[in-house]
Amino acid sequence: MPVLAEEPPVRIAVIGPTTGKSSEDMGESIRGGARVFLSDINQFGGVLGRRVELVERDDEAKPEVGARIARELVDKEKVVAVVGFGNTGVALPAAKIFQEARIPLIISGATGAVINKQFMPPAYPVSYVFRTSASDALQPIVILNDLIDRRKITKIALLHDETPYGQSGKQSVLDELARRHLAPVTVASFKVGEQDMSSQLAQAREAGAQAVVLYCLATEGAMVAKSAARMKLKLPIVGPWTLSQKSFIDLSADSGEGVRTAVTYIENDVSTVSNQFTLAYKKTNKVSLIPSAVAAAQTYDALRLIILAIYQARSTDGDKIRAALEDLHQTTMSTVVSRYQRPFSPTDHEAVSLNMIVMGEIHKGQVAYAYPEDASSGLITRVKK
Repeated sequence: MPVLAEEPPVRIAVIGPTTGKSSEDMGESIRGGARVFLSDINQFGGVLGRRVELVERDDEAKPEVGARIARELVDKEKVVAVVGFGNTGVALPAAKIFQEARIPLIISGATGAVINKQFMPPAYPVSYVFRTSASDALQPIVILNDLIDRRKITKIALLHDETPYGQSGKQSVLDELARRHLAPVTVASFKVGEQDMSSQLAQAREAGAQAVVLYCLATEGAMVAKSAARMKLKLPIVGPWTLSQKSFIDLSADSGEGVRTAVTYIENDVSTVSNQFTLAYKKTNKVSLIPSAVAAAQTYDALRLIILAIYQARSTDGDKIRAALEDLHQTTMSTVVSRYQRPFSPTDHEAVSLNMIVMGEIHKGQVAYAYPEDASSGLITRVKK
């Protein structure tokens, strides 16, 4: 009897900066989270009777490299879907290539609000770009809820880096402050690679700031915390998810203690699903700590949602996967970050909603919940509606 040929694998690309800037945190964690998912899904026979294969690529945190890789994945590798990207500036040009090739992309790291917006109607009839990370349209709301609503601080200095990410985040913070009829007491920027932020912090002190909001990459965030410690400037520092990354914690050392960060996932979460993922990540990747637990969890979720869409569509066709993502039928889909009830729709390609973002706090070299009630909520209340 002739042996039947094995069905070709379902090929999904995973892109992130595994060398260069951002590699230690985002790139390694995107790849690591994807490898955990690959192990899980193939233990259960893949999807549609076919093995799943990851096509891993390193974008080096460079926009031109990301765009070149995107073109290669479309033209040569024939992937059916894509997940990843840690940097907003890299995701922007690459996403356009996948959009025009009609290949679904779920961004699992980069948070710049503009990424998804630029492909939604009326700019394009339909969008193939989705996201499982928390948009920078949402993170500033959580950051300012913490400072203004919960800690009653209104005199805020805004410091940001000059990357597309930092510029986008700055504007989102300004927009949210304006919505509250407030303005920062000062706004200052710094370049990637700067190590002494004392002049920016002195400007904040002279303006009467009661707290500092950061929007920057992890390394420069650590330099702000260290500069503040040298100046004995004891102001609360709050920022986006980048401040939850290992490089921020390691570089800032004691000066990072108490810094708060808006996150979708905390590695030491008490919930069963979170514990299982953390243990699986450490075992699969042979590490003792997830460099960016947020990026790892969001990548796992992105791949799970793609597989659910392929299963529902009974197809690996890009148009059918996109349509299935916009109308996933399962009542509740348990993933690592949350339990989703219809994570996407034709008019909403952001999986993360405001109630899924919590405030973490750096405590003894780890990210802990800033508010104990968030820890007890786990996956029960933080559900995408």
